Amino acid sequence: MNTNEKSKIVTISRERAERITRYRHPWIFSGAVKNAGQGIADGGIVSVADESGRMFAQGTYNSHSDIRIRVISWDAQEKIGDEWFLEKIKALALTKEKLLDISTHDEDKKNYRLVYAECDDMPGLVIDRYGLVFVVQFQTLFADKNRELWVSILNKLWSPTAVCERSEAEVRKKEGLKGAATGILHGKLPEKQIIEEDGFKQYIDVQTGQKTGYFLDLRHARRSVENWCRSQKVKYAQNYFGYTGSFNLYMARAGVKLIEHVDTSDFANKTALENAKLNGYDKNVTVLNADVFDYLSRTKDNSVDAIILDPPSFVRQREKIAGALEGYRRLNSLALKKLKSGGLLFTLSCSSHVSEDDFQKSLFNSANQLGSKVRVLEKLGHDADHSWPLTFPEGRYLQCWVLYKE
Repeated sequence: MNTNEKSKIVTISRERAERITRYRHPWIFSGAVKNAGQGIADGGIVSVADESGRMFAQGTYNSHSDIRIRVISWDAQEKIGDEWFLEKIKALALTKEKLLDISTHDEDKKNYRLVYAECDDMPGLVIDRYGLVFVVQFQTLFADKNRELWVSILNKLWSPTAVCERSEAEVRKKEGLKGAATGILHGKLPEKQIIEEDGFKQYIDVQTGQKTGYFLDLRHARRSVENWCRSQKVKYAQNYFGYTGSFNLYMARAGVKLIEHVDTSDFANKTALENAKLNGYDKNVTVLNADVFDYLSRTKDNSVDAIILDPPSFVRQREKIAGALEGYRRLNSLALKKLKSGGLLFTLSCSSHVSEDDFQKSLFNSANQLGSKVRVLEKLGHDADHSWPLTFPEGRYLQCWVLYKE
């Protein structure tokens, strides 16, 4: 990134500028732009000004995107360049480790989301770390154009074993980029990678696994599952959409004797069994390759102590939300039917389009259909390394509800 290049100025219409500066949402849409001038490079950094010429922010620019500007800083005078980004990422590491109460000095045992795009003032850049293996996602033109800078910064700060790219197709296409991009950008991945979390060892695959290899955002949901299963003396549990079985380990340690892990992925089921064996819980876990709705339907009514439902996103477009909510209703209704009285349901949604109110109504409809009285014991979101600013509600996507069937 050329820090000596004079920043270009984009002028925002008077009415929009007033609203933008008041609410400080980091996205400025194309309709708000009065004048972008000439010679502004897509993927570059611009200064943002109102019609009077007062500059009030700096952000990334892309003429091919409906989101024309993504704000990096509300300080128009701040000098943003390579060194600024290095210090920013360094500060984010300290903040995340403090929020997660990571006390180890062993860099190879630190696992968390280092950079969370706009939520961390780094538009379109996601970096997850698994010890000294870093997984990056370039979701915007700005993030993609500066890929060499991000790898260089990681090298300067941590000397990684490997940096792996897992950029998703859908968001990139909206930025005028080609589809999914994957590959090793630096170093070499270990033949079989193991991470440690809360005393457990787990195999992960950062190249082909879901998300970036592991669900870092569910850390405190896993802890909640363990606490509730222990306090309620759960003995028989089912884990649907179980992926590689991290929830299984927390339930087994809580004293659950029989855990049925249900998923349709051969890779996920094989890894779930390996993770159970790795931690000495293979006698507690039964891995089943089965359709979730089919297996739930075949489960005896009023027989299960606890059920986890962690489905993939049911909706990626707002206009399809009605169908998604009906899917949640069916799934949760079926699970509640299988729970004993006094049973626990841990039910999750990972779509930013599904509001808390939407999900609650869907859960109400699930319980109401059965005539069951269901209490809400706890509501969780992402863990602290995935925290989102109040000015950017789009950063919220995860909900985990803990329900109690009377």
